[in-house]
Amino acid sequence: MADEHPHKIRPQAFHEANALHSSFFGEPLPSSSVNTAPSSPRRPQNERMCMGGHRDPIYGTAFSPDGKYLATASEDSTVRIWLVQSHKLVATLSEGMDTNYECLRVAWMKITNDNDSNLQQNDGGVEKYVLASGGADGVVRLWSAVENEEQKLEWQCVGSLNHFVEDDEERPQIYALQFIQSPSYPNIDIMLTSAHDSVYLWTIENDNEESSSESPNARQKKFLSLSSIQFSHLDDASQTYQFGGPRNPENDLYVFDASYSESNDLLAAALSDGTCRVLSLAASSVDEDESVQREQCVLSLPPGYFGGRGGHLTAVEWDSSGTRLATCIASGRVILWYLQNVGTGNSISLRPSVVSILDGGSGRQVFGAKYCCGKNEDLLLTWGIEGKVSVWDSYSVGEVMSPICTLISHTEYPIFALDVTQTGAKQSIAVGGGKEGGLFLGVPAYLYDI
Repeated sequence: MADEHPHKIRPQAFHEANALHSSFFGEPLPSSSVNTAPSSPRRPQNERMCMGGHRDPIYGTAFSPDGKYLATASEDSTVRIWLVQSHKLVATLSEGMDTNYECLRVAWMKITNDNDSNLQQNDGGVEKYVLASGGADGVVRLWSAVENEEQKLEWQCVGSLNHFVEDDEERPQIYALQFIQSPSYPNIDIMLTSAHDSVYLWTIENDNEESSSESPNARQKKFLSLSSIQFSHLDDASQTYQFGGPRNPENDLYVFDASYSESNDLLAAALSDGTCRVLSLAASSVDEDESVQREQCVLSLPPGYFGGRGGHLTAVEWDSSGTRLATCIASGRVILWYLQNVGTGNSISLRPSVVSILDGGSGRQVFGAKYCCGKNEDLLLTWGIEGKVSVWDSYSVGEVMSPICTLISHTEYPIFALDVTQTGAKQSIAVGGGKEGGLFLGVPAYLYDI
């Protein structure tokens, strides 16, 4: 699949990348249709720092559904809430947090008139936001922001969900956390989590038997299990494929990320064995005991492809159509897949194919990818240990050795998380990362207006 010649960039992709580059640096890209742009040492002109909050690296970032707030999760066992417009800290969430474990993920529930009205009504005001955080202690905490009579938000922890069980040798880390709405479960807000080798689906309801003595305005909530999906080794008999390496000598299977596509009701999970498992959440796949009987489509590359560079997947991301999927490999490459449904009627039978391999050449870990920009999502943003946010043509074909351009290059700031929001015509990007010790004033998150 290698290509000795510079990779051609589609005009649509170059147009979108040029607009991004102009927003960041105040000037267009060189007029070119090939990937030639090296990383730029310049600081973007649209960069804003969310400073004075976290003491340690940031592992999770998420914009609120209305784009007004940014939530960040950190190794310092806290969640911080920032006002995007002013990039100022407005709340620190740490109630009940175990300081021995980092906070890894944050996700917002979208509150609309279609949600359970009982979930939004509180004695002291209206529930404006619901936020979930997931930690390395295996606990997901639910936070509620109630608007009081003075139109100020009061944040409270209103529920917790512990994935740790007595038989566990270690605390399960919450690597996947997402609120979804599935056509298989209409009119239900579902929270997706992962722990160890499993993905879980939960519903949330008000807990009328519990109340907060410290804040009667915040109603406690409870989690109800909807279903769970446990993944297994592909070759339990021979165990010929040793994927664990020095850090995982027992070849334990972990879910490092999971992503749901509402367009086709498919779930993709990135696993430690280097495979991506794709399956349908169709309700017909669940039996009366709520145990999952689902066929999996396994996306994998030959074990020899990874060599000694590490083959586990770090992240997985759908495009909005649910037909394109990006998987990030610990070795620093991103694989672009196309999934065609060749099933008949209501049946789903997926035929996956590798479309492109994006290779920055450094072999350093890539932690995530996100489709963006234009009605056809012509670009793919990637980020990782090098502190770079790179821009690629999301419709690339073949092996691509360099991105269209690099928007961010913070060599002393590994980037662990990125999120994009759009409010009207305005877009914003947030990144989180950093090293232990950080700056004198702590570890910042960064905001960029487009």
